[in-house]
Amino acid sequence: MPGDIPGRSSRSRNEEVTGKDCLALTIGTFDGVHIGHQLLLRVTREIAEVRNIESAAYTYELPPKRYLDDSGPKLVMDPGSKVDYLESFLDRTIVGDFHDVRTFTPEQFVEKVLVEELNVDAVVVGDDWRFGKDRSGSYRDLEELSKGRFTVHPQRQVTKNGKPVSSTWIRKELGEGNLELARELLGRYPGYSGEVVRGHQLGTDLGFPTANIELDKRVVLPRRGNYAAFTEIDGRRIKGAVHIGNRPTFGGEENHQVEIHLFDFNGELYDERLTVWLVKYLDRNREYSDKGELRQAIRGYVDEAKRVLEEVDSLK
Repeated sequence: MPGDIPGRSSRSRNEEVTGKDCLALTIGTFDGVHIGHQLLLRVTREIAEVRNIESAAYTYELPPKRYLDDSGPKLVMDPGSKVDYLESFLDRTIVGDFHDVRTFTPEQFVEKVLVEELNVDAVVVGDDWRFGKDRSGSYRDLEELSKGRFTVHPQRQVTKNGKPVSSTWIRKELGEGNLELARELLGRYPGYSGEVVRGHQLGTDLGFPTANIELDKRVVLPRRGNYAAFTEIDGRRIKGAVHIGNRPTFGGEENHQVEIHLFDFNGELYDERLTVWLVKYLDRNREYSDKGELRQAIRGYVDEAKRVLEEVDSLK
């Protein structure tokens, strides 16, 4: 029954594949690693601890739809950040090659990947999980194909307001600027990671220097506008104000820009990887008549961001 956690598989510990450790494994796309995914990760970790085996997540760099159609959905989280976050829950992450398995039947996936390659002792999946060519297999098929060699632990979908939590839902809320709901669905503030690159120095000219962050172009951006945000530098949490948009006052640019003005920070960040955590949407982007009017508006956003962040005790 979905949600149950049965005991150890019937396979003896002496029957393990030579030279390979047994795994408690969860499988999924895990885009965004939202609260539904986190349930799977916690159950996997719990089983691994009880059985004294290694815990792992099996995923692909991108959602399968992105391999089948490059115009597929934008990502909630860039692949590198996804792996890092998965490994904050489990011992390791296994990134499979989708092209190697895309034609596998459910039987082939079980035998070649789960049994021969990974030597699983337990598999944790959502009760809506599908696998094999044309998504033809379900967790019930997985139970049958296990033949007692590993246990299967289907988990019910996590819901919010009576609706299943999904990456699609989170993308929608981010696009509309509904950060509070997006945070509830993610179980943390929405984060955006990338390398700090040189910009046009417009912020510095206006008296509010910013770190310009180059994001993975496959990641969905939130609603254009201004945000209160956090980042972490050398283990220290730094508050700031984030602008996401294309600078309408200066004629706009083709791509959105993500830039953060950090409070109480002086230092060189170029070429560093930075993650900004968006706390609250403040206002949409506007076009101003000149630099003076823009400078005054930025000062207002900075002051508002400081007020908002003073009320936040910790970054989740």
